[in-house]
Amino acid sequence: MGIRLHVAEVYQVKHHSRDYFNNHSADINRMLHKYCPNLRWEGEDAECSSRLEVPRSELADLIGKITNNREDFEKWLKIHMIDITVDKFIRYIAEWIAFSDQRNDFVVLTWY
Repeated sequence: MGIRLHVAEVYQVKHHSRDYFNNHSADINRMLHKYCPNLRWEGEDAECSSRLEVPRSELADLIGKITNNREDFEKWLKIHMIDITVDKFIRYIAEWIAFSDQRNDFVVLTWY
C-alpha cells in the first residue's frame, strides 16, 4: 500500500468507435466473461455492463483459443447472428489490444 497521496495531472480518454458488434453487447460481454477470468466490469453483472476492463494477456489468450477452435467460434457467431468471419473476429480483438492504452495491462471496452 502506498504512503503518499498523488493526484493525476493528466487524465486522457480517447475512444475509437467500432461498429462491428452493434446490438451484441450482451453476447460479447458474456463471451468475454466466459474466456477472460480476470475481467472486471461496472454494475451488477458482466452481461449488462457498459464498461469492461479486460486483461490484455487474456485477450491474447482468447485469440489463441479462437484460432484453435475455429469451428466452435463459427457456430457461436452464427448462433448470435454476428455476420463476420472468424478471421475478422480475431482481427477485431487484435485491434482492441493495439488501440488500447499500452501503459496499462488491460483493455477498456465501453458500450454507449
